[in-house]
Amino acid sequence: MTDGGGTDDANGTGGETGGTVCPFCAVGCRLDREGDLEHEDEEGEVSRVVGRNGPANSDGRLCEQGLHAFDPLDDGERLTRPLVRRGGDLESVSWESALDRAVEGFERVVENSGPDALAFLGAPRCPTETNYLLQKLARTLGTNNVDNRARLCHAEAARVLESRLGWGATTNSLDDLRVADLFLVVGANPAARQPVAFDSAVRPAVNGGATLVHVDPHANETTRLADHHLAPRPGTDALLVSLITVLVVDSGGVDEQFVAERTTGFESFRDSLDGRDLSADATVADVDSETVETVANAVVDADRVVVMTGTGGDDAATADALVNLCLATGNLGRPGTGFTILRGLANEQGAVDAGCVPDRLPGHQPLTDESARERLAEEWGHSVPGTPGKTEHELVAGFGDEVEAALVVGENPAVSRRDAEELEDSLAALDTLVVHELAPSETTDHADVVFPAAAGVERAGTVVNLDRQVQRLRPLATPPGDARTDFEILCDLGQRLVGDGFDFEGPGEAFAELTSVAPPYGGLSYDALETRSRRWPAFDGDGGDDGAGEPFLYSDGFDTPDGRARFVPVDLSGLAKKDVGDNDSDGGLQLVVGDRAGAFGTGDETVDRSLTVHPADARIRDLADGDRVLVASDDATVETTAAVSEAVRRGVVHLHASVADPLVRSGTGDRTVRVDRVEARD
Repeated sequence: MTDGGGTDDANGTGGETGGTVCPFCAVGCRLDREGDLEHEDEEGEVSRVVGRNGPANSDGRLCEQGLHAFDPLDDGERLTRPLVRRGGDLESVSWESALDRAVEGFERVVENSGPDALAFLGAPRCPTETNYLLQKLARTLGTNNVDNRARLCHAEAARVLESRLGWGATTNSLDDLRVADLFLVVGANPAARQPVAFDSAVRPAVNGGATLVHVDPHANETTRLADHHLAPRPGTDALLVSLITVLVVDSGGVDEQFVAERTTGFESFRDSLDGRDLSADATVADVDSETVETVANAVVDADRVVVMTGTGGDDAATADALVNLCLATGNLGRPGTGFTILRGLANEQGAVDAGCVPDRLPGHQPLTDESARERLAEEWGHSVPGTPGKTEHELVAGFGDEVEAALVVGENPAVSRRDAEELEDSLAALDTLVVHELAPSETTDHADVVFPAAAGVERAGTVVNLDRQVQRLRPLATPPGDARTDFEILCDLGQRLVGDGFDFEGPGEAFAELTSVAPPYGGLSYDALETRSRRWPAFDGDGGDDGAGEPFLYSDGFDTPDGRARFVPVDLSGLAKKDVGDNDSDGGLQLVVGDRAGAFGTGDETVDRSLTVHPADARIRDLADGDRVLVASDDATVETTAAVSEAVRRGVVHLHASVADPLVRSGTGDRTVRVDRVEARD
């Protein structure tokens, strides 16, 4: 890491000294450019990335990833002119010609097949205002077919939190982590994927006496600091967390007052735990029962517990089990407690906040809320369709069939989790494919119109980090050639396709409109964000110029109809040893896909592309460390290098997400898939 100076801000809000927000992960570090080395600007001066103090990196530090923030500016393949496909080839044209071609295609599809034949795919790396405009464009044209890929990475955990507690977001602030007594990290590697947050909050707490429990079949950088590591069989996380909860309840670790005053359904939940057997369940999960007991006792002894999950813990059963544990022990609504979703990309939270999802309106309002749709219709001057749209997976699956035209903003669905050849045929079958992109990609290869877009450090607007902190972006460079920001492009398209409602002077006007239609943003001000970040929710009257929003949620009650949180029995009845696979005996392997966070825009050199294999599994297959190997699942294969290590449990292999994509073509979002074979490559 590198120091960038600045002063610490104990509240984790404000104190920004300029610059912009790092465009990579969702921690939300601030950075700037400073004349010295490496990158040459338009005046011939060279500059480098430096950290600036902000709410996430109060000491101005940046991780290695942040130091690459200017790399896209130097990409020799940057798109600088609009492109239109003519005679099979993409040709440079004027902006007017490119916009006209895109509008003609979309209007033709709407006229012939209706608005639900359109798809709008958003980008969690784009500012909140861009995602807001994208979903507004879709809905004013008459469809809810709008989604963003990153929502799928944390969909289950976010929806569980929303349905049971009130909001689909992290409940605590990053600063709260510093006073936690115990961290339960499930299916995540924050030490490597969110290192600034981990090193500034979690590591000091652990060094000061807090307990770190890491649950993951793959030992990694986070495991090195852990007091206890549990490596359950893939698919048994919910069982393991439920088993810990059983032991907590049986040992008298329930916060009776919290449960009585702030929850419902505890008795039926406790009944659902009856009959669970420590030895039997530990055998199914293949974890050491004594370690499970030790972890449960540590949870009971801890006054403040924080749960942290990544993509590996993102299934409904695991999320429900973790919320049950938090509720039973009273670990919500206080500093140093809560549920942290370790989001990966810079603005995953903001994209969802803006309503860039098929079944939620801006501000997390359900699409089924008629009054919310009416408020939007009054603001927009257009009715909002009440039928939920399709998810990104469903939309991509429908390319060339029920989906005839697509607008893709900073996304690359050509490498989504689907059969590559089939997807190429589907992209080619679209009537109109319009793409905003920085450089040529597998998707632009099939596009009818390509708009050259600005890079992260070339944009204005706002982003929301993983603890709901809303920060201003400031452009540190000018887009090359005729490239424009996604916001400007969507304004141009909206004015041509819809008319009124898209004539924004800049992101500030769009943000003001967002605050008028999204209740948790109601107390925020774009101008006030110039000098100090705020968290949502900041409802009208409690945010404003001075308020910083709520650092941790639910201090006075849950945002549910009755103000209470529900206990939900976790259905574990179908989980038996035969269902999770006795990998040790049948020779089969489960591929565990590592977090994607931290892999965007930094180049392949920052990604470990090797396949981690347990020594016992390597011996069976006659593999040695460093061998070239072929990994196959269904019809897909990946060639990589073997890394023989006990970092994975037997029966499991591990690959980084960017390498494993071809193997995970089902599109289910699962982090684990069955591997048919791993063999040495001649």
